[in-house]
Amino acid sequence: MQYTPSTDSPAVMVREGPGIPERLLARLWQRRAARQEWFRTHAGVRVRVLYPGRPGLSAGPDFRDAILEMEGVGRVHGDVEIHVRQQDWDSHGHTEDPRYNGVVLHAALDVQSASTGLASGRKAPVVSLAPLLEAEGHADASPHPGLWQLLEERGFSRPGSPEKAGQLLDKAGDLRFLDRSRQLGLFLQEEPPDQVLYEGLMEGLGYQHNQHAFSLLAQRAHYSELASAAMEVPKDQRAAAIEGWLLHLSGLARKDAERGRARLPGGLGRPMTAEAWHCFRVRPANHPLRRITGAARLVDRFLESGLAAEFRREAGSGVPKKLTEALVVEREAGERSAPIGQGRARDLAVNTALPLLHALAAGQGDTAGAEACLGLHARFGKCQENEITQEMAERLLEPGWKAVVSTARRQQGLLHLHHVLTNG
Repeated sequence: MQYTPSTDSPAVMVREGPGIPERLLARLWQRRAARQEWFRTHAGVRVRVLYPGRPGLSAGPDFRDAILEMEGVGRVHGDVEIHVRQQDWDSHGHTEDPRYNGVVLHAALDVQSASTGLASGRKAPVVSLAPLLEAEGHADASPHPGLWQLLEERGFSRPGSPEKAGQLLDKAGDLRFLDRSRQLGLFLQEEPPDQVLYEGLMEGLGYQHNQHAFSLLAQRAHYSELASAAMEVPKDQRAAAIEGWLLHLSGLARKDAERGRARLPGGLGRPMTAEAWHCFRVRPANHPLRRITGAARLVDRFLESGLAAEFRREAGSGVPKKLTEALVVEREAGERSAPIGQGRARDLAVNTALPLLHALAAGQGDTAGAEACLGLHARFGKCQENEITQEMAERLLEPGWKAVVSTARRQQGLLHLHHVLTNG
């Protein structure tokens, strides 16, 4: 059978079914699935796609956090896997792979049965992708009405102009900021401010795949123990000592660098294993080793004043640049890149430092201080783009409105809307 969909771009060229590349089917799913009225499983059950999910950029399902409406079941959240043939699920080794246990829909061009078995023992329904090959592509770039339907149920009305879109994103960005502040406020009930800030910064250095590993490292190298040990070291040797301790505890230190084992201070936790870290195909500038270097120099920089006190002082200036620069760790002679550059420093300020300072002020009844933190957050320029902000801008905004995402606050708004959609 030959499928001949409209060619809305030079890349969309489809030949005989067996010759259709999987990446093309994934692209068509991403662009057109939510515009189909419904798909039908092999058993005749209708499935409507409200949100096709965001592309999975690492090992695991093709799309994450999809939102579906299944006949007889209701609304379903989870992952989606795309194949040319349903049997590719087995040939690709997914049957026994627990990373695919979150799949709620298996979509293929060639379908043989009504469901596909997961490693968990659960079964995922299967739909045919044939309708995507026949769909018109002229509306691929317009916002998805299904997502706005979901958001309107949660109090976010679809904006009718760029100005309204900006206002909505500002509101959503503030909600995300306050949610983050409340979360950190709970941590402040258990740990001192320096430890909470230190853990948050370490987690932020980990990017998506190493956030958990950096959090574990921050817990094993507790800030108070790390700082106390570092104060016993000559000032010009502190940064190197802290870096050595963190490297040893991370499990990433080279075997020929294990000489520091005997000098590891008491009070620190036991070392992690290298397997806890994701290092495959990580850009050198984002490698955990570089980020550990940055963390060590940051701790050393504010060792005597303390992290929370120093960042409170910088935030008190009301100038985003000053708080950002306090988090930058410039490269030294012989280094190819900064351990913590401007972009990552801005992300750390917006996602961790400011919400933590807001939580501290709110917990102390300092309303003016809390409002100042929220106001400073609104003045930050754009942070680095990530897959979620790009995906949400594409899905929710008219093509000519992308320029409204001009601040970190509005990027945070896109992240909040994604959270609202994918967490019911």
